[in-house]
Amino acid sequence: MKKNKLILALIIASTSSIVLPTSNVQAANITDVEGQETKEVVEKNIADIPKDDEVTYPKNEKDTRESDGTNKFNRATETERETFGEDKNVVNIDKNVKAKLDETKGEYGKKNGEYANNKLKAIDTPVKNVVINPGENENKVAVTWFGKSEVRDSSRLYFNGKEYKPERARKTGDSNGYSTYTVLLDIKPGENYEYYIRNDNYKTEKKTLKTKALGNDNEFSMVLIGDPQIGSGDSVWDSKGLNKNTQAKVDQDKIDFAKTIEIARKLDPHFFLSMGDNVEIAGYEGEYDYFFDNDLFREKIFSSVVGNHETYIDKNDTSLQNTVFSDHFYLPNESELGSISYENEDGTRTYIPGDYWYSYGDTLFLNINSNERDSNIHSKFIEKAIKNAEEKRGLNFSWKVVSFHHAPYSTATHTSDDDILQRRSELVKIFNNNNIDLVLNGHDHIYVRSGHMLAGEQALDFEKAYGTHKNDPNAGIKDNFTKTYNNYIYDNGKVVVDGISLDYGSNEVTDPRGTLFLTMSASAGAKFYNPIGEDQWFVQRSLDDRSQLFSKLTFSKNQFRLLTMDTDGNIVDSYTINKTDEHIKNPNNKEKTNFSKLEAYIRKIQGKKLLLDKENIRAYNYAIENAIKVLNDKNASQEEVDSAIEVLNTRLSGVEFLREDNKNTDNKDSKVDKNVKDSKDKYCQKDKEVSIKKEIKAQKTKVENFKKDSDFENKNFIKSSNVKTGVTSLSSILGLISISILGLSKSKRK
Repeated sequence: MKKNKLILALIIASTSSIVLPTSNVQAANITDVEGQETKEVVEKNIADIPKDDEVTYPKNEKDTRESDGTNKFNRATETERETFGEDKNVVNIDKNVKAKLDETKGEYGKKNGEYANNKLKAIDTPVKNVVINPGENENKVAVTWFGKSEVRDSSRLYFNGKEYKPERARKTGDSNGYSTYTVLLDIKPGENYEYYIRNDNYKTEKKTLKTKALGNDNEFSMVLIGDPQIGSGDSVWDSKGLNKNTQAKVDQDKIDFAKTIEIARKLDPHFFLSMGDNVEIAGYEGEYDYFFDNDLFREKIFSSVVGNHETYIDKNDTSLQNTVFSDHFYLPNESELGSISYENEDGTRTYIPGDYWYSYGDTLFLNINSNERDSNIHSKFIEKAIKNAEEKRGLNFSWKVVSFHHAPYSTATHTSDDDILQRRSELVKIFNNNNIDLVLNGHDHIYVRSGHMLAGEQALDFEKAYGTHKNDPNAGIKDNFTKTYNNYIYDNGKVVVDGISLDYGSNEVTDPRGTLFLTMSASAGAKFYNPIGEDQWFVQRSLDDRSQLFSKLTFSKNQFRLLTMDTDGNIVDSYTINKTDEHIKNPNNKEKTNFSKLEAYIRKIQGKKLLLDKENIRAYNYAIENAIKVLNDKNASQEEVDSAIEVLNTRLSGVEFLREDNKNTDNKDSKVDKNVKDSKDKYCQKDKEVSIKKEIKAQKTKVENFKKDSDFENKNFIKSSNVKTGVTSLSSILGLISISILGLSKSKRK
């Protein structure tokens, strides 16, 4: 029997489906006075990193935070800092900020004061916000700047002794009257380039772009930073007189962010990458002005993905357009796929740029706008970008890296948001199918390194899934649903989770399968979220120290190395992936998946007679439908197929079936038989018989209506992997429904 015949499992079900719902690390500084890594010190400190899931700090040993009563499972996003272990990093107000607070009698930091929100002191020099962005590869860069006035033909870049006219020039939404300009340049990595900008009669001071040559085997490094979010902050700042979106808070965040930048620059990376949410409100011009007010952006290559806070503008200023991210950053190979564009009621424009890509050495970077939640759009971009990039290069890339803001696998408060669960369900399959090695994320303001993730679902005991007992009140369980983790607990006590995590049992692996996910903590220390499950099933390392962290990622032809550090330069995590030439050449080489056990199990379930209760039908339909999706997926891994059997069994644990043989009264290996003690109790009453007949009639009506739908197969059933046969025919389905009804009548008489 061909796989497509398994669709018969749906013959008595409505096509609607339901969605049920250690020790303190104090490693020595890893850099010497020259700013280069000292290999012996690095290796020693990697060896000293604890191998458990989290670093425990003196003020973080208890689950309960005594000052406010919250604990590690609490979903609050802002709690007093002094209850955690990050005091040394961010709790002290800078002396200049404090002096300004005293001078203005607190007005400088008041929520609704003179220096708040859109009244921030924007930088208004003739030229501002200069940034060096990557070009399409290591041999190109883009210089972008803001020039005060309407678009002027006289705005010029003088780079390495030559004059350049901008390729891109347009008016911005900055209410102080700025235009944005971009020049694309060819460079030779390893050279330094002196430059300045002229806007009308104004000339900037000279700056030097410091590039770096690739090493042996095309080795290069980058620094990864998470959510600087200038202008945000936890409630502790309220008591200090620093409310978020005030000038005092912006100034303080700029100073704290500089701590990360200072230590990261000593590592001398080739470029920097931000995970977005660079500011709290993109439309408050002062926040982006102070974000860019650091020589890093004028002297090193800097890239960013777009976060959700880049979509926020001043809600009280209805005339303000939002093209902020696109105005500030040049995106190489930008695609319309993933872009968000519309005209506001007042005629102003909102434009969030789409997905884009660039390469560096043997690595391809694919960057997507995750504010666009349609995963199919990103799938199209990834496939197209890989094809174009490899055709240009003439051979495969050793490493493929996807970056976007919203982390699918994290351990803080966003991890159970509906939109995050959607991405978790949809994106891993896309990444696996395109051989994505590494995914970089932000959004959740906590550090997490996952296992190597395969697409698919797992049925896990609650405690194994989330690291806490389901009787713990912090799990938030009511009516078999955990609010904390946003998941349904089935009758067999298990939950179904998205993704299968491979643990290779070491901090160094060779040719691993699956995709590694890395979520970054807040690099400016402005805002931290409470963890709600650091022992979740996908976690290899989660750090609840609420301190500023950044990661150094090093890529060469055959190796990827991760070092994660705090602002003192202490290593808090490390991981290495090696890749053989054969794996680079043939990334799709894998053992053939055996579907026979799953197919047989689905057939076994088909043979049972279902209790025709509306909710029972829906639960059955949902369980079978998801199992058939796996069965028909030619790219499914063996782990996904094997796991699908237990997932199906778990989802059916609350579904009721009728006994097929009344003599078989001692059968105890099926919970469904126990659930139905006597079929007579279910169906002997006349009103219930009428109800069942109505339900069956409704099913037939639905199928007739489906016939009118030109997209019948796609919308209502899962296609067979046999593209020649697909779903059989409507008449066959109707006939089998009739057979099912006849079987039900016999069962009732029996």
